[in-house]
Amino acid sequence: MYALGMTRRSYQQFCGLASALDSVGERWTLLIVRDLMAGPKRYTDLAASLHGIGTSLLAERVKQLDADGVIARRELPPPAASTVYELTDAGWELADALVPLAIWGARHQLDSDRTPDQHFQPEWSLTVFARLIASREPEGSGVYDFTIDGESVHIIHAGSSTTVTRGPAPGGADATVTGDSGTVAGVVAGRLLVADALTAGSLAIEGTDTAMNTLVAAIPRMADRPN
Repeated sequence: MYALGMTRRSYQQFCGLASALDSVGERWTLLIVRDLMAGPKRYTDLAASLHGIGTSLLAERVKQLDADGVIARRELPPPAASTVYELTDAGWELADALVPLAIWGARHQLDSDRTPDQHFQPEWSLTVFARLIASREPEGSGVYDFTIDGESVHIIHAGSSTTVTRGPAPGGADATVTGDSGTVAGVVAGRLLVADALTAGSLAIEGTDTAMNTLVAAIPRMADRPN
């Protein structure tokens, strides 16, 4: 499916995993998919989120994903009148396949606290959490406000569709969550219990019983380990 005259390395293996990595295994590619899990984005939005990628490399990665059918361009009507990129059906399949990988990384490779030189956006954790909510409640709906490290972001869940947007929900939320980035990452990864975070005061949750139960139920549990 790849065209445009660009060259890329291939494992040359008749294997689903190898073929997937031929398509999305290059540096930055999966992070573009991660950002589009929040919802459609303009090219400038992607550039602002992916610190250090460089405009020419971003353009190449976007073209590659477009050619492979993972993302698609869409023109927004006036007054927005801008081009956005969004995940295709195949892109959403990939996004959902990335959720366990992101949880594994947060559980086993991420430190408890971020260092001053590490960039952070609340959307990065919440896109994963939004997909967990959608998979847990495929016919449910809800609006959830999060304040992480002082930054507000909200999730809108409507069946299998989720969006993650900066700022508080304009019409109010069914539940609000406040915490620091390390705590939220630990909870979403399932390596920190909600009860322990609430007791320590590093996490606060308020809202309707239904909304809070949905949030807690979406959190993955640590796999049982042999003694």
